[in-house]
Amino acid sequence: MDMQKLLVPRKLDEPPRFFFWEFDVALVFLVMLGFGILTGQIVISLIIGIVGAVSFSKMKSGQHPGYLIHMLYWHLPLRIGFRRTPPSYEREFVG
Repeated sequence: MDMQKLLVPRKLDEPPRFFFWEFDVALVFLVMLGFGILTGQIVISLIIGIVGAVSFSKMKSGQHPGYLIHMLYWHLPLRIGFRRTPPSYEREFVG
């Protein structure tokens, strides 16, 4: 085996990838593509999915790796697996 062809990751804590996108960016694309398949507008949703994924990737560049989780916590009224944190709609705390 030629050692020049062996691929070694540059970072050990690199986030999981789906092809060349990070998983959360690919999720934006796949949701839009799935919506387009359901509605029968595959080409339009493909274009919107690519634009949405690229813009989300630019928006989250330079941010914390859990940026999507933080955004979901603050902007959705759901309690998704957070046992110790208060609900996001409680903006002022007395204590």
